[in-house]
Amino acid sequence: MKLGHNERQRREAITRLVSKARDSVKIRFLKNKRRIVGLCVLLALCVAAFIFVIPSVQSDDFMSFKKITPVNLKRISPDAFRKIIGFNYREEIYSKDTAYIRARLEASNMIFGDVQFIVNFIPYELEIKFTEASPLFVVMSAEPVIYSDKGEIYPYSANIADLPVVKANEPGDIALAIKFLIDMRKNDAMLYSRVSQLIPSEADRQIMVFFNDVDFKTKFSLEDDCWKIAYRHYRQLTRNMQVLNIHSIAVLDLRFRQLAYITEKNGRL
Repeated sequence: MKLGHNERQRREAITRLVSKARDSVKIRFLKNKRRIVGLCVLLALCVAAFIFVIPSVQSDDFMSFKKITPVNLKRISPDAFRKIIGFNYREEIYSKDTAYIRARLEASNMIFGDVQFIVNFIPYELEIKFTEASPLFVVMSAEPVIYSDKGEIYPYSANIADLPVVKANEPGDIALAIKFLIDMRKNDAMLYSRVSQLIPSEADRQIMVFFNDVDFKTKFSLEDDCWKIAYRHYRQLTRNMQVLNIHSIAVLDLRFRQLAYITEKNGRL
C-alpha cells in the first residue's frame, strides 16, 4: 500500500511539472506573439525570394565594380590598361563584361598568359591578373625589330644589348625562334641569358646557337621534345670541357636525343 501511494505521488508530481511547463510556454508565446509572427513572416519572405526572385535576377547584370585593379602592372600604365580593356574610369564594369575584357586582353600584343578575374569584398573590387609580355629577342635589319614572348612585335623600347640576336631568312624561322627561346627561358633561364645569336633554319633542319661564354656554335634539333634534354646535355658537356681543351671545339651538335657530336677546329669529329 505504501508503494502504491508513492507511485501515485510521483505521477501527480510529473503531471504538475508538465502542466507548469506548458503554461509557461503558453504565457511566453502570448507575450511574444507579435515578434514570433513577424519572424515567421520574414522567414516566409526569405524563402519566397530564394525560390522565385533570386533565380530571375541575372547576376551578371547585378554585380558591378567601380574599382578595377590590375595585378603586377609593370610596363603598362594604368591609362594604357584602361584603353586595352575598353573601359574608362567613369564606367562601371559588370560581371558580364569579363568575357569582353578577357578577349580584349588576350588580343593585346602586351598580354601574355592566362587572364584571371578575382572578386574581393573587402575592399569591394575586381582584380585582374595576367602576365605582361616581355622582350624575347631582336632581329637586326635596317631598323632593329624586337619580338616579345607573345610572338609579336614588342611596342615598347628595350635594351637590345641584353637580348639574343636572331638571324632569320624565312617567316617560319621567326616562329621557330620564338618557340625555341620561350622554351629555353622557361626550362633554363640562365642558359637563355647566355644566348648571343640564334640562326633558326627549317630548311637546314637545325637551330644554330652562339652562347656568349664559349667560342663554338651549338646545333639544336627542330623537335621541341628534344630541347629540354639538349639543355641538360649542353651543361654537362661544357662542365667537362672546362677540364679538357674547350678552345679546340668548333661545333657541338645536340640534334640527336642521346648523342652529342663534337667537331674540332682542325676538322676532326
